[in-house]
Amino acid sequence: MNQLHEKTDLNGISFLFFDLDDTLIDHRTAQERGLIDLWTKFPPLQELDPKELTATFGRVNAGLWERYRDNSINKASLKRKRFENTFKELEVKNVDWREADAVYMDAYSRHWDWIEDARDVFVKLCEKYPCGIMTNGFTAVQKKKFEYFSFQRYCRLLIISEEVGYLKPDRRIFHYSAEMAGYPPEKILYVGDSYSSDIIGGLQSGWKTAWYVPEKDFLDNPAELKKMAEKPDLVFHAFSELLAVLS
Repeated sequence: MNQLHEKTDLNGISFLFFDLDDTLIDHRTAQERGLIDLWTKFPPLQELDPKELTATFGRVNAGLWERYRDNSINKASLKRKRFENTFKELEVKNVDWREADAVYMDAYSRHWDWIEDARDVFVKLCEKYPCGIMTNGFTAVQKKKFEYFSFQRYCRLLIISEEVGYLKPDRRIFHYSAEMAGYPPEKILYVGDSYSSDIIGGLQSGWKTAWYVPEKDFLDNPAELKKMAEKPDLVFHAFSELLAVLS
């Protein structure tokens, strides 16, 4: 394990919360494959390199989600603008955003899969600890994921930001989730891939945090972590490492 610091004492943890997308579920790959399926359905899109479509949509969508978290746009605007703005940047004409969204969402759901090694480790940890999922996202989509992956079999709590009314890293969703779990913040570990949403939100709410950073995304430079104002309790690159710490 490539530990960047000594802050790895997780003794006393009584409850585990997991992020969903790009922590347990490979959202990034499903999004890219869903967009490639979309590319095959509309001739105007086929004038583009599909990598150009996936890269532009990914950047536009991420920016809109930041605005959604800041309450500067609503859900309807996010859904509309992510395709409208992508098509505008790429100068795509004669593709209606509503049709694109419907095709994309259907294709996206057909590419859902676990992060490598996440399923086996998740099941083992749920046998040892009471567990829950806390996710930003839209209720209809995230509930379909809960059902598809049978998370209700393993988790005591399945918490979606849209239902609570606050998105990570807002402390209020962490406080709500701790109250629902029935444990004090210092007894809860949050496992997530987003430094800004999962790690900052968890630490500022008094939780322990484990930051999942896939090896392919990791810059092996301890100086990078030292620059961070808030440091996670654990950094891990593979779920087997998380299991080793919590076993």
